[in-house]
Amino acid sequence: MHFRKSIESNENSNVKIITSCCVGEVVPLELLSNDAFSSLILGDGFGVFPSENRFVSPISGVVKDVSDSGLEVTIKSDDGLILIVSVGLSNPIDKLEAECKVQKNERVEVGGLIWEIDIDSYTSDENEVTAAVIVTNSSVMSSFNIRYGKIKQIGDSVMTISAK
Repeated sequence: MHFRKSIESNENSNVKIITSCCVGEVVPLELLSNDAFSSLILGDGFGVFPSENRFVSPISGVVKDVSDSGLEVTIKSDDGLILIVSVGLSNPIDKLEAECKVQKNERVEVGGLIWEIDIDSYTSDENEVTAAVIVTNSSVMSSFNIRYGKIKQIGDSVMTISAK
């Protein structure tokens, strides 16, 4: 397990915690096949190669949007962070199908179910399910740390943010 740290810390900052959206291996966004995520154009965050079928909200807040495919959910936290939580496949040619369990304007709590996906039915030598958590309004961050490595239970802290 290792950490990534960006920008200088500010001791007077308000610290915010983002948990994992699933059990699995937390990796840098750059390792995901989705170019919008791996290029960090949408913001910073982390990817997860899941080992279990449940995908949950990494923060408490209100669902601001659900994509037409149902595979991306935008959540605004109670303290103003805006996150995209996304699931997909490492081989973008294939299509992941998952029923989103939340709706726009619905309140979600940390650990609240977003998707249940039979990841084994999509896993092969050429493909696997991936997840991403991205902070889209990263301008509110003065610093952040990401804990990479194995996540053994939903709700484990992954990203710590010091807000400006």
